[in-house]
Amino acid sequence: MRIIVNLVVAVLIISWSSILIRWMGDVHPLLITFYRLIFSSIALLPFVVADLKSTLIKSKSIKYHLLLAGFFLCMHFFTWISSLQLTTVGNSIFLESTHPLFGWILSILILKEKASKALLPALLLGILGMYLIIAGDFHGQGNPKAFIGDLLALVSAFCIAAYLIIARILRQELSILPYLFMVYSIAAIFTLALVFAYGLSLWDLPASAWLFLILLALGPNLIGHSLLNWASRHIPVYRVNMALLSESVLATIYAAILLDEIPHTLFYVGALLIIGAIVSVFRVRR
Repeated sequence: MRIIVNLVVAVLIISWSSILIRWMGDVHPLLITFYRLIFSSIALLPFVVADLKSTLIKSKSIKYHLLLAGFFLCMHFFTWISSLQLTTVGNSIFLESTHPLFGWILSILILKEKASKALLPALLLGILGMYLIIAGDFHGQGNPKAFIGDLLALVSAFCIAAYLIIARILRQELSILPYLFMVYSIAAIFTLALVFAYGLSLWDLPASAWLFLILLALGPNLIGHSLLNWASRHIPVYRVNMALLSESVLATIYAAILLDEIPHTLFYVGALLIIGAIVSVFRVRR
């Protein structure tokens, strides 16, 4: 029950990411990514200072996995935020939410974790539900930039699945807070390198954006993603990915209320299919 509660809280908070990002306007995706990561690292620092020395002297294998986790997290945020700025919230959430499929494949190939027979039908049901939610504007209304945004959302889906797989691999090696601090910090360094490569200014931001950046870091990132990492240590990653499907429902509701992006009338059918798919996966006992 504790895992379920934490996943519900994580999804409720993470679903605000797209809204906060859209409210920032045209702030570059790399700047959004960097500040949400570095603010999260700073917030965690007081709680991990005592553990940092022991964390840093771990084996080369652990360091390699931390670098990979940081890279995938950096690329997940960068590609997804870029997607949000090129296509609709519905398109971006739908395609990014294919991560359960990637998580399932990676779990089999890397972790050798076999899913129950109910997973594939539930996954297909969830994908159908997501398609119904955004059926009215899935093809991007003929905008070529929207197609690029759709592709970036798919890349983002793979990256978040790979990121959570690594969290499960290291569950016995590092405690959760030092792990999160290291991964967020490494991801921030990767992002900072891209910021410099693109020739961006770290300070050229509108005043209103700073508030949304802090909220994004402390809410969806520090609380939401940290809870996802914690859950990935206790249950198979594909179940965590399936729980995240409900983000598409909540984000679409938020977008309709706050951004006036009214969903298609089939949204309600799609939302019920997604909820049914998630419930069916979590009802199956290992």
